[in-house]
Amino acid sequence: MKKILSTLFVSASLCVPSLAHHLPNEPTSLAHHLPDEPISLADHIDSPFFSYDAMNCMKLGECTEGIYELSSDNKNDEIKSILKNLNQMGVKVYEAIPEYFVDEYRALYYSDKNLIFINMGYVDNDETLIKILRHEGWHAAQDCMGGGVANSDLMGILDHDTIPSYVMDETFERYGYDPTVVRIEREAVWAMKVDGMTVKALKACNSDTPIWETYFPPKRTWQYLYMNGHL
Repeated sequence: MKKILSTLFVSASLCVPSLAHHLPNEPTSLAHHLPDEPISLADHIDSPFFSYDAMNCMKLGECTEGIYELSSDNKNDEIKSILKNLNQMGVKVYEAIPEYFVDEYRALYYSDKNLIFINMGYVDNDETLIKILRHEGWHAAQDCMGGGVANSDLMGILDHDTIPSYVMDETFERYGYDPTVVRIEREAVWAMKVDGMTVKALKACNSDTPIWETYFPPKRTWQYLYMNGHL
């Protein structure tokens, strides 16, 4: 199971220079820096911006400059509810400068770290932000469906028969035809479009009963939960 689930949008207008800037590549001298201490991006010029190394540096907390925890201040009620429930689950949400992201990634959920990073270059209003938060928040709910967010396995929440055909078409267009990716992304693509769908799933994660008692798991998820002792 892939541990990175991303919101990837096709955009003909975006063209970024993959080697225009650089950032530190896990320097040993910075191994014990405090979480709130920003690392100078001018030091240890090893890894390019707009690269997987940049995303990994962000994920590991070794790059903090240009990364900010997302605040719910002055946000609409649905955004506030998503952020509140993610925080209750132990999932932190950050926004970061575009240079940390590959190509046209709008956001990332790292299930092994329970971290969401949102590309600030794509967020200019609450309407855009809510779509991204619904999508990545749904991935966090899928993490919860995999036995809890303490592990890193994302499992399907919905039976495939319930997913509209237009959502499937859009998922194929965005992510291709890898069945493992499609099973996870089709739900998040749908959740992105529906008011309150992600909030409901996240509340199920935070309830006193396991999420699979609120959402009857599809076959693959049921088998996974059974084999891992959750059912």
